[in-house]
Amino acid sequence: MANFFNKIIKICIYLLVFLVPLWFLPFSYETYEFNKQFLLALLVSVAFFCWIAKMVLVDKELKFKRTPLDIFVGVFLFVAILSAVFSVDRGSSLFGFYGRFSDGLIGPINLVVLYFLITNNIGIKNGILKTFLLSVGIVALTSYLSISGVLARFNFERSFNPAGGSMEALAIFLAVIIVWLAGMILFKPKDKLSSFVYYLLLIASLFLLLVIDFAPAWIVLLITLGLFLGFALWQKMFREKDSRLTLPIILIIIAGVFLMINLPGIFPAQFRGLPKEPILDQGTSWQISLKALTDDVKSGFLGSGMGTFFYDFAKQKPAEFNQSPFWQMRFDRANNHISEIIATLGFLGIISYLILIGFFLMISYFLIEALSKKSNETNLTNKTHLPLLMAFLALLVAQFVYYQNTALAFTFWLILALSVVSWPKPAGRAISEKIFSLKESPELGRLLTIFLIIIGLAMAGSYYFAQKIYQADILYAKSQKMALGPGRTTLIEKAVSLNPNFAQYQAILARAYLEEALKEMRKPTEAKDPLLLQQKVAKAIDTAKKATEKGPGQIATWETLAMVYRDIGLFATGATEWGIKSFEKAITLEPTNPVLHTELGKLLAINNPAKAKTAFAKAIELKPDYLPALIQEALIFEKEENLEKAVEKMLKLSLEYPFNSEILFQLGRLYFNQKRIDDAILQLEKVLSFQPNHSNALYSLGIAYKEKSQKEKAISAFEKVLELNPGNQDIIAKLEELKK
Repeated sequence: MANFFNKIIKICIYLLVFLVPLWFLPFSYETYEFNKQFLLALLVSVAFFCWIAKMVLVDKELKFKRTPLDIFVGVFLFVAILSAVFSVDRGSSLFGFYGRFSDGLIGPINLVVLYFLITNNIGIKNGILKTFLLSVGIVALTSYLSISGVLARFNFERSFNPAGGSMEALAIFLAVIIVWLAGMILFKPKDKLSSFVYYLLLIASLFLLLVIDFAPAWIVLLITLGLFLGFALWQKMFREKDSRLTLPIILIIIAGVFLMINLPGIFPAQFRGLPKEPILDQGTSWQISLKALTDDVKSGFLGSGMGTFFYDFAKQKPAEFNQSPFWQMRFDRANNHISEIIATLGFLGIISYLILIGFFLMISYFLIEALSKKSNETNLTNKTHLPLLMAFLALLVAQFVYYQNTALAFTFWLILALSVVSWPKPAGRAISEKIFSLKESPELGRLLTIFLIIIGLAMAGSYYFAQKIYQADILYAKSQKMALGPGRTTLIEKAVSLNPNFAQYQAILARAYLEEALKEMRKPTEAKDPLLLQQKVAKAIDTAKKATEKGPGQIATWETLAMVYRDIGLFATGATEWGIKSFEKAITLEPTNPVLHTELGKLLAINNPAKAKTAFAKAIELKPDYLPALIQEALIFEKEENLEKAVEKMLKLSLEYPFNSEILFQLGRLYFNQKRIDDAILQLEKVLSFQPNHSNALYSLGIAYKEKSQKEKAISAFEKVLELNPGNQDIIAKLEELKK
């Protein structure tokens, strides 16, 4: 029976080592991280249960191998749990931010458990390294097929790779692997076949790196191999066999050259023009993280909460970011993992993490020092430990230049665990085994058996809820491929019923209800169903409120609630005031977003033009070239019955942006209100010259032609409006009047 449990444990760990870099499924909305996290949770939980069951039911004793890192691993996980408990958005802290998933608490818990499973159940000579490298080889092969367009026949994008979903993530992953392979080659594999395989995989990975040409990946290679080369020379590790250092020197030169020189033209056409991942820049990442750290006392110690960088980004991003090409994007991840830890886990998080890493490196250093005093080069090089240490250093450097995904996080904890297992003496003596016999204490044995049953029931319950979560995401993914309509709404409703805890689902469902309500409102009076309209409006409001409850720190939920109130303002009494409050709440979460200030100003303009002016001025201060705010700033003078000032500002805008249809339309409308009909017609015709189906411009032009008694032109304009808006009673009435 003990052998059975041991086999299950090893099978689960080997499956993880092989599958995590490769695993993806096309059924969910996010195909990579979501599925990797599910796989990780499933296999780790099964292995953990078998480990406990073997000790309690078969061995009748608790065995636990203590390593010098255990307490530091435990402290880091404890801080992560505390951070999640006091998070600004507990849902995101537990499951990870929707669409990313790898930043939630569930991931680190599974990885820490995996660490202990490996250190207690797996030896370094069990072929686990070969299993991982086989997986890497398949990742590289799949990536080649994707980049070259072979997989395009099966509807795969050119950026497809199973390790991370973007070429940049693949580049960082392969940079770590190249360092590891260089270490394996450097310390002479036992046989020629292994050496050939290592060289083949290294060359294949290096060529992919050259094709992707991602600067942080070259930085990882350059710094890691540079540190190793310097250390090797300092320690005189190779003495008279310094020719072995040729490989790392060549790799350092390649990394340095490609870091400074971009040579995309040297590759065949099918390897060029790969999609680029939008990544937050280093400067903004560190600026946001440091501001988040000093936001308040709680954030200083525990951060905003694990998996909540989206909150820190929205709240702390500088106004200067509005001038960047990505100003409308809400980044849910920092540029690098270290700055993200600072923001989301605070001072305690980053200190506990760096102490864990520092203590590991210190033990490794003393190990090398001790071995270097021996004359036997086999003992000196330690063919397994030093390559693992090099890979760990590469992963550490990568965390300063790139964010963490599931494959990188898994590799980090795998390398850490295998490095500890590979520690030879004298460091190996620090790993002791603690044994507590249950035969001498049957009461404790029964208690642990009950505990094991509870764990089993908890696992069964978690699997039940996990499959509901997965089913919900399959339905949600299907809904997002459908056009707006009842069928799409029904699928989202089913997703919400299966998993009501994802704020994303609630927000999207609220928007679906809102769209259906607006569609009903646009119907002719005699065709409207007041009861149905009332139901859709009520559902939109209620669902949007639930979204804010499930994701209180998510700006998108409050923005959705504000949009609902804004768009039903003419139908529901008091909706405008609630819309104003919702936009104000959204602004507290994202104070430097000019869009929110502009939308707030639009609602304020209904009853309070003075406050609206302030909102528009703030939006323009944040982004001087934000046209919607500039247009509204001009229109607010019309609200104050100062048409001359409104025209003056709009005319100035039309000279700066002569091809902007909205500015030209508003200028034409203002001219009409000034009784400058000919000027109005000229501006409106300009709009239609490059946007023939501009419905509002056609309508206004029809009114202007009617005012000038140009009946035929007015009829033609209104008929085009009716084509664009079938059944519009106002247009039908105007056409009937003109045709009499």
